[in-house]
Order: sequence, then C-alpha cells, then structure tokens
Amino acid sequence: MRILLLAALLVPAPALAGKRKAPAPDLADTAAVVIGRALQAKDTTWTRMQELCDDIGHRLSGTPELERAVDWAARRMEEDGLSVTREPIEVQRWVRGSESLVIETSGRAREVPILGLGNSVGTGGEVIEGEVLVVGSFEELVAKKEAVKGKIVLYDVPFTTYGGTVGYRYRGASEAARHGAIASLVRSVGPTSLSTPHTGSLGYVDDVPQIPAAAVDIETAAWLHRLQDRGQKATARLSMEAHFEDPVTSHNVVGELKGRELPDQVVVVGCHLDSWDVGQGAQDDAAGCVAAMEAGRILASLDVRPRRTVRVVLFTNEENGLAGGRGYQEAHADEDIVAAMEMDTGAGPFEGYRIDARTGGTDDETLAERERIIAAFGAVEHLFTALDPEFVPSFSGADVGPLVDHGTLGIGLAMDTTGYWPIHHTEADTLDKIDRAHFQRDVAGMALMTWVLAEWPDLPRVQRTLGGHP
Repeated sequence: MRILLLAALLVPAPALAGKRKAPAPDLADTAAVVIGRALQAKDTTWTRMQELCDDIGHRLSGTPELERAVDWAARRMEEDGLSVTREPIEVQRWVRGSESLVIETSGRAREVPILGLGNSVGTGGEVIEGEVLVVGSFEELVAKKEAVKGKIVLYDVPFTTYGGTVGYRYRGASEAARHGAIASLVRSVGPTSLSTPHTGSLGYVDDVPQIPAAAVDIETAAWLHRLQDRGQKATARLSMEAHFEDPVTSHNVVGELKGRELPDQVVVVGCHLDSWDVGQGAQDDAAGCVAAMEAGRILASLDVRPRRTVRVVLFTNEENGLAGGRGYQEAHADEDIVAAMEMDTGAGPFEGYRIDARTGGTDDETLAERERIIAAFGAVEHLFTALDPEFVPSFSGADVGPLVDHGTLGIGLAMDTTGYWPIHHTEADTLDKIDRAHFQRDVAGMALMTWVLAEWPDLPRVQRTLGGHP
C-alpha cells in the first residue's frame, strides 16, 4: 500500500489531470449552444442542400445517382469529425422507362400525365386498351365486381390523410386484378394538384395476377369521374416500360460519435438518402438527411462528447423496399439502441416530436406506454423552451420502424405538412419549395433532441409486453 501511495505522489500533476473524467456538461447551457449553432448554420445547411439536390438530383435505389449521394454523404460526415462506415445493402432495381396514357371519349383522344407506380409491372411492350371504370372506394369496387373484368379501374378517392388514402395506391392494383381488371389507375395521393401526378410504391399479393398500375393527376381523375356520371364511356390506352433488373448493392451511410460514458448505448438519428426518380427529392428526404448530418456535426463540435454514442444513419431504399431500415436492424440486433429518431415529412414549420413506443401488446397498452414516455419528457421540457415543441403519441418513421418494433424508443420530427403533401413524390419536389428559415428550425429541433437523447441520464426505456429491450 505504501508503495502504491508513493507511486501516486510521484506521478506528475499534468498526467493526473489528463486522466480525470471530463465534467458532465450543464444540460441547459449545452442545449442553448446546440440550438444557437443550429440556427446560425444557414450557409452550411443550404450549401449541402444544393449539393445534394442540384448537383446530384433524384436518387432512386439502384442508380448511380444514389451511390454518388452515398459518396458525398460519407465525405461530408468525415469532414465533420464523425467516424464513417458504409454498410452494404442489396436493393432491388426498378426501372420506370417510357410511359403514356391516352384517353379517348366521344371520338376525341387526349394524352394525360401519369407516373407509373413504383414496383409496377409494365405492359410488356404492348399498349393495353380498355374501358375505364371509375370507383370511389374498395366497397364500390366490390359492388361493381361483375363489371370489372376486362376494364381499367380508376380509383378516384379524394385525399383525407396520407395514411387514410394511400391504401388505394398500395393495394389498388391487386384488388382490381382480383375481379379481372387489366390495369389500375389511382388518383394521386395528395390534396391539390396542378397537373402533377404523384408516384409511390404499390404492393402486389400472391394470389392474383400482377397488372400495370399508374397514378393520374387529380384533374384527370375528376374529369373521368364526371364523364362516367353523365353516362359517357372513356377508353384508355396505357403503355408502360416499367420492369425490374438484377438487384444491386447500395449502402447505408453511418457516421458515429462515440459516447464518453455509455458508448454501448446508441442513439440513432436518420433519414433516407434515396428518393423517387422525379423532382430532386428535396423534401423527401434530402432535408431529413442534411438535418441529421447537421445534428452529428454540431454534437461533434461541442467541448464534451455526449454521454451515449450517436449514430447518424442515412438509410438506403426506403421508397421502394425499406431494405436499408430492415438491414440495419438485422445487422445491429445485438446492440443496445436506446432511441432512434427520423425526419421524413418535409421541411415545413417545426411543430414538435412524435413519440413512438411499441410494446408488442394491445393498442391500448402501446398508447399508454407512449403517453408514459411523453410524461417522462416533462423532466427535460425546460431544455426545449426556445423551440416550444409539442410531444404527441404517433408513428415515428418508416426507416426506424424495424428498430422501434424491437423495443427501441422511436421519435419522429413533426412539422406542418401543408406544403408537403401537394408535391410529395412529384416532379415538383425541388429545392425552391423549401423555406430556409423554417428548415433551420427543423435542423435545430433535430440537433437538440439528438443531444437530449444522448445526454439525458434518465432517458426512459420502452417497457415491452412481448420481448425486446427492457
């Protein structure tokens, strides 16, 4: 013991100082620093948005453009001081090709704008021709099932909410094929239109034929519905070159900032780097990617690293496969991922956070757990005063969904989506639609919550009814 004490006395003071644990940062002071740096970084965020949207453009899975974005993101996060890895993910390669839709009625032919739905089959090098049958719901489709065979079914269903309407895009082709339709059209899933059709994925079922499917703009759907109501027939001639090619390797891009005290507890903050092959994918989801990258950059710039490890994950293949989100969960299933946050509903005015906890039990149990966690955030609500956010129990996001399904606390950045849904999955999703001041507050909301999740000593854990993390 005397020898050990003597050895300690002989160690130079600077050496002892170097081994002391850095003091924990003051929560309120650091929150103010994070918000301030986020709001002041307008030039950085906008330059990165221009690089991703203007210089690279849309980024469909399996394309060279997406892998250019992977290289760009990895380079930028390395510059920010993060440890970067590229995790390979096999993705499907769907190719749109040329497509057209001509409507003929009363001896007059008119070509109308369409966008084939993602993952749709094509028309096999032919033009499919058939009478258009307009329905306003799946129930009406079943009621008219005797008239469906040989027809091209159009679902003219007005937008209510995205979740309440998107089923017609996703399931519509198979439901129509079940009753003998030769193709399916859907009114674009959006509230307004200026002749801008919206694409998006469909899903085929195994027990019915796969038929071509495309979205038409709201104007075309309303016009065809009016014609049918007046007893006038319309014939459609549909041509689509859509097809699949061999799968290719893409990547999730991961930038990590190792935690100072609890490095094995991981906070994921992310988005999806891919987009549809129209527009620039600016709001869906370049904005989310730049915001997540900014969260990592700002936390890396602090004097003291956060308590837990932070990983910025830019997921691949969200739009037409979710291979990146699923692959990430599978590859990291043995890790303690305590929270996962996503930004994937545009770049409108910041509103708050969607709190997502999945117990594996009943809906009532899940809602109660989400509300319990929201109540726990009351202990740190003073840190968010400058942004004045709402905390609501809701869905966090598609990419972090596989993690949340396995017991991770999910958080979705919430913003006003008034300007988002009209351009969602369209040629109009371009950088000029983003208000820079609103976007900068979104960045601040992303960075602040990332820091709170990584630093908060009493971060609540999801209480699972069926398995998962404790």
